[in-house]
Amino acid sequence: MVLLDTNVFVIDRFFPRDERYEVNKRFVAQLLEIEAGFCIFSLFELCGISSFNLSPQELKRWSYHFDEIYRIEILEPRGLYTTLAVDWLSHFSNRMFELFGRKMTWGDAALLKTAEDYEVAAIITWNKKHFEGRTAIEILTPAEYLAIETGGAGADE
Repeated sequence: MVLLDTNVFVIDRFFPRDERYEVNKRFVAQLLEIEAGFCIFSLFELCGISSFNLSPQELKRWSYHFDEIYRIEILEPRGLYTTLAVDWLSHFSNRMFELFGRKMTWGDAALLKTAEDYEVAAIITWNKKHFEGRTAIEILTPAEYLAIETGGAGADE
């Protein structure tokens, strides 16, 4: 499984003139073929960003049916349903503070915690510098992922 960063969907939905849009679009089209996850906290972040551009109805659809729109798995925090809430929050908070020590924003730390908890093969993001040197997990742009999957064909950045 690969874990997707919010920026993949922000570019797909709101920035068709971005220089990365076409390769991003090809990557998004591949989501039907790959096992991809999206952190629930990243979905919250995306819905907040999108609230300025989407109608209330479309925002509600994204909030509750995002996995159907993009055919990805929404990943909830590990242990959420198997431990007492106070214990889960204590563990979650301790782990987040540890990640902040790696010089990360809340959103990036939540994504990285999810990636490490689920032992994903790679994080797919347009902001590699936010994660490089902070984890052993492979960090790829959508263009790099496509180049690996297609043997280098048609994945120009």
